[in-house]
Amino acid sequence: MAESERQNSKSPPWHQAQDQESVSFGTWLRHQREARNIELREIADHTKISIRYLEALENDRFEILPAPVFTKGFLSQYGRYIGLDPDQVVNTYLNALQEGDSNEREEPRRRNSPDRQRLFAPLLVVGGVALLSLVAYLTFRAERSTSDELEEPPAMAVPAVQPPVPAEQPTVLDESAMLAPLVVTLDFVDDGWLEAEVDGRRQLSEQIAKGESRRLLAEERVGLGLGNPDGVRVEVNGTPYELPPAIEESGLHRVEITLETADELARQGVP
Repeated sequence: MAESERQNSKSPPWHQAQDQESVSFGTWLRHQREARNIELREIADHTKISIRYLEALENDRFEILPAPVFTKGFLSQYGRYIGLDPDQVVNTYLNALQEGDSNEREEPRRRNSPDRQRLFAPLLVVGGVALLSLVAYLTFRAERSTSDELEEPPAMAVPAVQPPVPAEQPTVLDESAMLAPLVVTLDFVDDGWLEAEVDGRRQLSEQIAKGESRRLLAEERVGLGLGNPDGVRVEVNGTPYELPPAIEESGLHRVEITLETADELARQGVP
């Protein structure tokens, strides 16, 4: 037997490809399947193995495969379906894993080879010089700063006089509001339409711009028609009032506020 034939007989089957080119285990596996004109989807449908795992086997993506016991089961079914000896396929896979581990152990030795050390030696020298220069500069700045502090006495800080903060004043209704038993205040946080009746008489019917306010003084009741109820904040006798579900009429939300409404707010103690 020739020398080349003896060497070839000792190499793994995935290295015994055409033209003596070295191929990976996954490539060898795919060549075996393609030589038999079998589609990967056909194997997946017959063996119920996810096509994702079958593709990982043929692409040497062993890291995304499940536990080795499942992987060996996949390979056994794969080999049996395409006509290979299942034990041979599994053993070939295990040899490929051992070969990969051997290459990974060899890689750190190549990274620490004398050639790489000679490559990084000038960089280490330059970095050391730069570090010594930085330390010398910082030492000089620290000594200069210390001498400046000894030459000039520190200036006395003059405490700033803070003006007294005025106490927050409570809101006080004007005299006319204090005389009315029912005061309804509307603050518009958005544009809206307002119709208002005070004690049965129409008083307002206008469009109100955002930021404006209206105050209604009544003896017994105030009727409101609001075009944008969500854009208005209401107070009754100085107490915030949440608008109840209103009756919609002609596109407006109708709400009636009476002396009983004000008394109810007072009894609830709404802040």
